[in-house]
Amino acid sequence: MKRIVYLALLVGFLFILNSCLTEPSSPRPENWLCSINADGTGFRKIKKVDESFGTTGFGDIYMTKDDKIIFYGEKLWISDTDVINPVQITPDNITLTDRHSRLTQSSEGSKLYFAANKNIYLLTYPDYQLTKLTNETVRNLRNPILSDQGNYLTYSSHGYGEPTKDSEYMYYMDLNALVPVLVPKPNEVLRVANGIYLENEEFLYFEGLGLRKSRLDGSEHSVVDDNGMGGIPNTMFALSDDKQFVIRWAEYNTNSFARCFNLSNLSHCELPLEIFQYVSPLGRLSRNANRFFYVSPNNNLCVYDLDTSTNQVLFEDNSDISIYRFLMLSPAWDGTKVYFYAEISAK
Repeated sequence: MKRIVYLALLVGFLFILNSCLTEPSSPRPENWLCSINADGTGFRKIKKVDESFGTTGFGDIYMTKDDKIIFYGEKLWISDTDVINPVQITPDNITLTDRHSRLTQSSEGSKLYFAANKNIYLLTYPDYQLTKLTNETVRNLRNPILSDQGNYLTYSSHGYGEPTKDSEYMYYMDLNALVPVLVPKPNEVLRVANGIYLENEEFLYFEGLGLRKSRLDGSEHSVVDDNGMGGIPNTMFALSDDKQFVIRWAEYNTNSFARCFNLSNLSHCELPLEIFQYVSPLGRLSRNANRFFYVSPNNNLCVYDLDTSTNQVLFEDNSDISIYRFLMLSPAWDGTKVYFYAEISAK
């Protein structure tokens, strides 16, 4: 009996000692939708993302020209930013493509292009009229990108049907004719993706072992940026509004970068990126300003000014808030603010 009492006291003592030596654990991170100004001021926790958020889950966020926020998941939802109350704007009978979750908007903001159910769709804004633009049944069409003047749409296809198994091909569509046309790809390149057509130049810029360009019929092909990366659809690829910079995702071994390539003088810079669990790294170019928002490997939210080549950290852990990880981000069209979704711990 004495032995049992002794063991009980010993266990209790060890438990108390361990409690004294162990520091209090940090609060469990919570998912929040937040925003911050491009000068680092005005950080705001907007709404906790939980079961009462108003969507059935989402994988990305986009801003509209009139500063509403679109949540991209199996459906599209839209909401004001001050009071988050998402409203579903796509029908129940289509399921959006999760990889890759690109939403392309026309320059005036009235047309939204996206991939769903193997096909490409157009949704008008703000009346939300849906039009199916393609009739694919075998391969997966994805990653639609609108031309600079809005008259052409490019997208890629992936799958095991024609023209070739397990490859990425690119198509373009004249939006007046609505006829998909295959763009011939270079023979040495297995996958091509992320194409944007410049209508005045009549050249298509696209990725496939570097940044390349050609006519829509595949002629006059040349390599613009020969870093050897590219060919995987992603939402980071973008052309600046002044048509001077192309933002690309470059991955060397296990290190990811945003490659900011200047089409005028063929110079470039590379910004190290945070990447989590083999998903696309977090970086997005603002629509009408040469500001690129991204998350660096030390988990800081940053903005890089392409015109001045200056970099600024917008958010670092402080005495009140610690961000465990950033999950998605989307700048306002004018580049004055960025909205982001993150796992946050209050200290």
